[in-house]
Amino acid sequence: MQALRHTPTSAVMIALALLTAAHLAAQTPTYAVLYSFQGGADGSGPNGVTLGKSGALYGTTYTGGKNTCSTQTQYYLCGTVFELAPSTAGAWTKTVLHSFSGPDGARPSPQIIEDVPGPSLVFGSSGALYGTTEVGGSNDPAGTGPAGTVFELAPPATAGEAWAETVLYSLSGSGEAPHTPNGVLIDPSGAVYTTAVASYFSKGVGVAGGAVFKLTPPAEPGGTWTESTPVNFFPPTSMGEWPAAGVVYTGGSFFGTTYFNYSGGCGSVYELSPPTAGSSAWIGTEIYSFVNGGGCNPAESVTVGPGGVLYGTTIGGPGNVFQLTPPATAGGAWVETAIYNFTGTNGDGAEPAASVVMGKNGILYGTTAGGGTGSCNLYGYPGCGTLYQLTPPTSPGGTWTETILHSFTGQNGDGAQPGPLTLAPNGIIFGSTWSGGTAGTGSIFALKP
Repeated sequence: MQALRHTPTSAVMIALALLTAAHLAAQTPTYAVLYSFQGGADGSGPNGVTLGKSGALYGTTYTGGKNTCSTQTQYYLCGTVFELAPSTAGAWTKTVLHSFSGPDGARPSPQIIEDVPGPSLVFGSSGALYGTTEVGGSNDPAGTGPAGTVFELAPPATAGEAWAETVLYSLSGSGEAPHTPNGVLIDPSGAVYTTAVASYFSKGVGVAGGAVFKLTPPAEPGGTWTESTPVNFFPPTSMGEWPAAGVVYTGGSFFGTTYFNYSGGCGSVYELSPPTAGSSAWIGTEIYSFVNGGGCNPAESVTVGPGGVLYGTTIGGPGNVFQLTPPATAGGAWVETAIYNFTGTNGDGAEPAASVVMGKNGILYGTTAGGGTGSCNLYGYPGCGTLYQLTPPTSPGGTWTETILHSFTGQNGDGAQPGPLTLAPNGIIFGSTWSGGTAGTGSIFALKP
């Protein structure tokens, strides 16, 4: 267990605001680094955070911990699940809840695209955490890959005791089978959904596939979870290929993204509907196909806004934020609008690999892995990444307004390469950086707009 105290009063104010919902009166964004990972047993490369009921933050680190796994060429620490708990004294206390070992998974919450982490963990109704690992599992105990797991981490009955990890499903990773699960969703019935990718060669040409998995909980505690595959993108379907991000659920349907299109496009957004009465087949439909010049390669899941409007990001050079409006009548076409195009120049961001979160009044918040005013040079753009705000227009069809709330530097303890965000009910934004911090191995930050 490690504690990190911060002399800037902003960190203390953020802790108090989270616990008591006190208002921060500052008119400019208040930013603080809450924790810097030190590598080794402490963890390295955090993958975003999830907010618990007590105000604690939970997340995973891609490597680090107390156990060693191996690829065919090198050894690495298998990764961790951690808790970062605030106090009224302004200290954030970091605790490793679980260190992966290989058979129980390794490299949690993979970053399939552009070395940027995806979503980390979600809470179930019982208070357990659910997540995925990129490699490891019963079919890949050394963590060499490709494989991966879906896991559950249950809290102890008595405070202070160990959390209990259970592997719900181990992917095979053999041959052309889907592997590297990413993103977890729990539906109203308690079933767990995730996506996985796959690759193969056909007539000497590489083709990308994948699948959406459903894990149904057992009827009795301690029983076996049942795996099924609502849709298989292998061989690639008209819905797209390489589902590198998880799905979201709204209005009785699931929505997801693919990074590529089999037809030659550069990604898609798809809708997946459960079987109708008397049928066992799920219904999959591509609702939008991206083409070069209008946003390309969505690397993360979409966010659902009022009226079923979907918001997301693409990272194809240098990326954008898009809006998908559902049709006015059943069977009509969804309407895509690029609400902001990043430039990667003059302090603007680039490579928005993480999705957006929606705050009050329809304001969107997100990060770009590159760009900004820092001195890094990531993904071919100057800067170490940004945290941005997009304010909707005052009238339909107007222009969205971008504001850079923080430009990461990777210097003096600040992070670099920010990942996904979590928005607290009181408006505080929490997130992680893949690198930077005091040891260069990532950080957890908070910002009050």
